[in-house]
Amino acid sequence: MKKYLIYYIKARAKFFRIFIREELNLKLKKAVLTLSLGLSLTLVPSLSYAQDTSPKQAPQIEILPKADKKFIKKNSKPAVVEADTTAKILNENGKVIGKKSFKSNKKSVNTEMKSLAATRTVTVLAVADEEYRAKYSDWQSRIQNIIERADNAFNRDHAIDFQVKAIAQWSSQGGSSSQILQDVGRDFDGYGYDFVAGFTGDRNFTAGGIAYVYNSAPSGSALSVNLDQGSATSSAAQHEFSHNFGLPHDAQGSGIRCIMNYDYSYSVDYWDAEHDAEIEQHEYWYGN
Repeated sequence: MKKYLIYYIKARAKFFRIFIREELNLKLKKAVLTLSLGLSLTLVPSLSYAQDTSPKQAPQIEILPKADKKFIKKNSKPAVVEADTTAKILNENGKVIGKKSFKSNKKSVNTEMKSLAATRTVTVLAVADEEYRAKYSDWQSRIQNIIERADNAFNRDHAIDFQVKAIAQWSSQGGSSSQILQDVGRDFDGYGYDFVAGFTGDRNFTAGGIAYVYNSAPSGSALSVNLDQGSATSSAAQHEFSHNFGLPHDAQGSGIRCIMNYDYSYSVDYWDAEHDAEIEQHEYWYGN
């Protein structure tokens, strides 16, 4: 009897040891689970935040070749001015030295543009360097007209109206097209306009146009510079504004009829379907 009692006591002790061990394991698992959930709540948002604040990719610079002479016309139809605007006139230091008003001619111009109403308005600071100003006594009206002509397709296809809100004198500096683009940014970025569009006659500017291709909304103004090419300048300006909306080039020789294809940059004023979709996706970068 004593033998069986000792056996019984040992068996019960073993049972309680196993029971206690399992209870401790269960509590430990719960503690680990609780700790894991706590870490998830604190660490995961931190990881997400780090991703959201990662530095933006630097924009690329794209260069448009000069136009063939066959695309440069002596006379061209007047640009459609969608709304009455008053532009500030700035000197080279950005100081306001006057104002200039531009009247809408939308009702008088016989074009499909008459029936369109813009749903988004973007602002432009247009600047002209000393060479450009020396060539044209009406340089203020001329660069405003170029931008209004460049925005015809944006208004027609995407209901975006480019309005020249300021016009400035500019002294272009730099030994190349890309340096002159950087120069216009140093001089006029930060004035609060959606776009800064430069116009130049500088002999060091060997491109037809040049602009930054942004991959997201720029922190300041979107920048571009266009060479004086007479009537072809508005095509270059439309091409460069398109780059500012993030549009890349189409491949030459591809047969794609689009202003972003070098083969058609000066002969058409529309985009292919893929680029139209990109403008629609990125239009919120600018204006209201």
